[in-house]
Amino acid sequence: MVNDYQPWVDFKLVYPEVQPALEGSKDLYLVVLVNSGAKGGEFKQRRAKIRETWASKKTCEYFIAANQTHVRDKKWILVFVLGKVGNEEDDKRNIEEAKKHNDMLIGDIDDNYLNNILKFYMGQLWASLHGAKYTLKTDDDVYVRIPKVIEYLVSQGSPPRFYGGNAYINSPVHRLPGFKWSISKKYFSERIYPPFIAGGLVLMSTDLLGRLLNYVHVRKPFHTDDAYVGVAMRDFKVKVINISSFRIIDNMRDVIRSNHNCYILKLIGYAHSIDPGSMQSLHEKLEFFCRNKTTLENC
Repeated sequence: MVNDYQPWVDFKLVYPEVQPALEGSKDLYLVVLVNSGAKGGEFKQRRAKIRETWASKKTCEYFIAANQTHVRDKKWILVFVLGKVGNEEDDKRNIEEAKKHNDMLIGDIDDNYLNNILKFYMGQLWASLHGAKYTLKTDDDVYVRIPKVIEYLVSQGSPPRFYGGNAYINSPVHRLPGFKWSISKKYFSERIYPPFIAGGLVLMSTDLLGRLLNYVHVRKPFHTDDAYVGVAMRDFKVKVINISSFRIIDNMRDVIRSNHNCYILKLIGYAHSIDPGSMQSLHEKLEFFCRNKTTLENC
């Protein structure tokens, strides 16, 4: 883990072979990029539940936002970002799903953990070329209140050079060979990562993408994409913004299924390891709160 690039990432910029057909203006305020797996039925079930719940534009919170002058013109879309399995049956099924729902990016990338950095850049590149002002990179085991994310950005004045989410501070660089998050010193020689935003919920303005694209020629990309982006942002002198209403905890499913309603209402991004059942439970709670006008003030 010293003299060679380990684990090896064969980095390349990939543009999706399969992408949604966008109707009307491409002037998008926010593109939500949901990393999802390409192999097997489990990931398909997760995508289906997201479409039914927090990606739906039929929610109570979306209806309220559509009638508020300061946010109603802020267009957003959600797309799932996938690679390929190399298995004809799985890849064919994913392409058929993409045609049916018109919400998937599929690139010529081996769909595995080491290639998350390739999927990250593919999604960001596609979003920026389609007029997005901000992207929210996330995963298929989280829940996001998208209208509230837009309200947050607007309340901050739609800031440029923005990089925010659940900030990790003083995270050690793992070196143990074979460990999921380990990288060699050749990728990054320091013992501690600079502050970075955890990959489950990364909110970023697309005016940073040009520098991120050039940065791959400065430092070879490594597979832990969230840490890599944090190193780049440190070098760009971009401030890391901790968004307190984004929360990543291991027992989020337990929190969702508990009666901590006031705590649930404080959050707008919930991660991670949220299974479809817990996702449905959270969705029903938030819909109930919204329809009954339950807010933090009267919780």
